[in-house]
Parts: sequence; C-alpha cells; structure tokens
Amino acid sequence: MKSKMVIRLNILLVIIFFWPVVTSYSQKIDIVKLRINTPESEFAPFVHDSVLYFVTNRKKSILVNYFNNENQHLYNIYKTKILKEGKTSKVTLFNPGQNIILQAGPATISQNGQNLIITQNKIQSIRVAKSAKNKIPLGLYSSTLTPGKQWEPLIPLTFSDKSEFSFAQPSLSPDGNMLFFVSDINSGKGKTDIYMSKKTSGGWGEPINIGTNINTNGRELFPYYHASGKLYFATDGHEGLGGLDIFYSTQLNNEWTTPVRLEAPINSVYDDFSCYIFPNETSGYFASNRDGSDNIYHFNYKIEFCENAEEVVEENYCFTFFEETAEALETPSLKYKWEFSDGHNAEGLEIDHCLPGPGFYKVNLNVIDAISGEQQYNVAAYELNLEKPRQVYFTAPEKIKLNQELVLKANLTGFDDAENVQYFWKIGDKEEQIGETISHIFRKKGKCQIQCEAYWGQNQKLCSYRTIIVE
Repeated sequence: MKSKMVIRLNILLVIIFFWPVVTSYSQKIDIVKLRINTPESEFAPFVHDSVLYFVTNRKKSILVNYFNNENQHLYNIYKTKILKEGKTSKVTLFNPGQNIILQAGPATISQNGQNLIITQNKIQSIRVAKSAKNKIPLGLYSSTLTPGKQWEPLIPLTFSDKSEFSFAQPSLSPDGNMLFFVSDINSGKGKTDIYMSKKTSGGWGEPINIGTNINTNGRELFPYYHASGKLYFATDGHEGLGGLDIFYSTQLNNEWTTPVRLEAPINSVYDDFSCYIFPNETSGYFASNRDGSDNIYHFNYKIEFCENAEEVVEENYCFTFFEETAEALETPSLKYKWEFSDGHNAEGLEIDHCLPGPGFYKVNLNVIDAISGEQQYNVAAYELNLEKPRQVYFTAPEKIKLNQELVLKANLTGFDDAENVQYFWKIGDKEEQIGETISHIFRKKGKCQIQCEAYWGQNQKLCSYRTIIVE
C-alpha cells in the first residue's frame, strides 16, 4: 500500500526521519544478598528444577572434616529449594554418586535432569592427597540418574582424566550437545581459558579453545551457556570495573562477538563472577566478594517501561510526487517527465513511485516535447535522503490461538551506530522478559499489547509496540 506522504518540489533537499529518540536512564537493578551465605565462601550458583546449587567451604560435618594446605575446609556442593518471593529452604549437602570424599566444585545438570557433570579432585584418596607435593588437578566427572532417582557413581570424562591439567566449572547447553568449561592447558591464551567440547556417539570430543574474542592472557572463568545463546563468563582480561567482571558474548557466523560487560551494580570494583541467569533474563544469581568474602547475590531488573511507545510501522518507501508551483503545462505537445536516480521514469503532473529502500536519491522534473521526446526545460531538481524508520521493529501476527507459542525477535532500526543494544519486553500487564529473541505462550484470550524497549549507548532508549488478538 502506498504511503500518502507527499513530496513537494519547492525545496532543494529533503531528509526524512520517522521517529524521535527518547533519552532516559537505564533500567534499575535490585541486588539482594542471600541468607544462605556464611562467613566462609559461597559461589557458583546454578538452578535446576527450582533448586539452587552452589559451592561453599563451610564446615561439612560435626565429626569429620577435611582441610586444604591453608587449613581451610574443602569445597563441596550444597543445595536449597527456592521458595516463593525468593526465599530458600534448609541447606543440605549434595553428594551425587556418593563417591566424593575430597573437594568438589561447580556442577551442571542437563535440562531433562538425567545427566550431571561435576568438578572434583582427580585424587580422592586422603592418604595420597596428603602426600602430594603439588596442587591436585581438578577433573570433570559425569553421572546419570537412575530410575530410582539415585545418581550412578561418577565417571571421569576421557579428555579430562588423561591430562595432568585441570578441567573445571562445566556448563551444558540446553540441548545437551555442548559442554563449556575452564582449563589451564598450556596451549591456552592465558592463565585459564574457556573451552568447548561437543557430544559424540562415543562420549565427549576433544576440547576446543573458543578463541581470542573471549579468551585473553588473563583469567577467563565460570562459563554459563544461556538458553538465549549467550555465553556468560567472568574475566579479568577484558576492560572491566575492577577485579573479575561478568561479561557475555554470542556467536555470529561461527565467531564469538565482542564481549559485553554486565552493568553495575552486578559488576563492581571487586571480584564479580559465576552467574546463573533465569530464562527470561530479568533476574538471576551471581557471586561477589564486595562484602569481604565470596557471597551469592540475587539480582532483579526493576523494569520501567515508557508510556509513550509508538506503534511499529512497516518500512514503506512509496510516495506521491507532484509539482505544486508549476503551471499545468500538459498539452498534446508537452508532457511532464519524472526521472529518478534509481533508474525509473514516469510521466504526469502527479505520479506514484516506490523507491527501493533507504538511501540517497536525486529526482528531476522536466518538460518534454511529446512528439520528439526532447527535453524543453527543467522544472525542478532536488535530493531525497531516506532513512530507515527509527523504531524497535519486530513482527507478530494480528491473531494467534490460545496456548500457541509466539517467538519474537527485536531489531533496532534507523541507528547504524548503535552497539550493545539491550531489549526489554512487556507482554500484557504482567509478563516481562529481556533479550533480542524471546518466546511466549498466551494463556488468556483477548487483546494484548506487546511492547519492546531498546537501550543502548549513553542511556538512549526507544519504545515500540504491536497489538495482537488471542483467540
């Protein structure tokens, strides 16, 4: 359908902008220190099936405890049920396979809950450990849940077991086919690098360094692969606020993009590391030593959606052109001829023409001899600079069935220099999500407004919406 925008030829330069930019402060983030923290260290939060798993070196038993060379309790994994309003239940020890005696570190559980990969010392003999002159390397071990809901004995991953180097801090992709982890292999880029292994019919493939876009000559630690495709990790090798900071990167054309640092107050001048992000990306957990020791914190975006969102418009570069100042000279012997720099021509005092898209165009209106086709004189000449509509663009059907999933993908248009754009979604009155691509299942019939806001640069913000009917 043609736009009714009219181009009048009594100006020399036309620049068309579609929507203004709204400048605002970025979304607020609430930070809460969990009550499960102790004077010891708590870190590496991970959530599965409403259970929060974490690593701590708190005292494990009244009767038997083991200590490292610095006379500190060894690390083990504990768990607690996540209750309403973020509260937690009693903290208990998590000892899958019942064959972890010495130090155990971060773990990851497959989405279906059937497979576990965990970090632990490669030596589990107390006698051998005490006699070891050097630090005992860490390894990755797997276990499978039995029909009786018991974890089978832990089995070392092949590439981890055969190496004298450490492998730790695993994170499984949602489909279970990729495993991200940290290692100090001497072929790495820095002190510790992030690696990836692909699942094969025979187990896990050899470690693949994920590259210099993420790995530096510093420390890259605690990878966490999110369902959105983002890889979150901690590092002191990229430009941060101080110490370890949490970043994320995504894959584009098989390359990891430039890492983006999470904003304050999640990151600080202290060590901030090891995060878990909930699927909608509006909340999660992370660890930090900002209060003097390693503690776990919960964060939650307090999203403030703008009230002046503009409805999404489709890109349309069709216009009606006419010359309002010239006398009507169309006679059997004289005609108006329009010439466009896109290669199209048209005749008439008023014509409709669709330009191919954003860009710089020249337009000429000439009077020609209808018989010979020769130009008599030029009526007007001007330049037209068309830009993309400035909006947060996303597609959505006009109608959708109840209980049907809708996938939405946002794209900030009209800002070629916008980088590290963050998208916030509001679906109806209650559902809020964060991410470039989200999904939603409608559970209630009726008219629903979907609003998406983009934040980038120096607190720049733009809001757009569509309306959908749920049948």
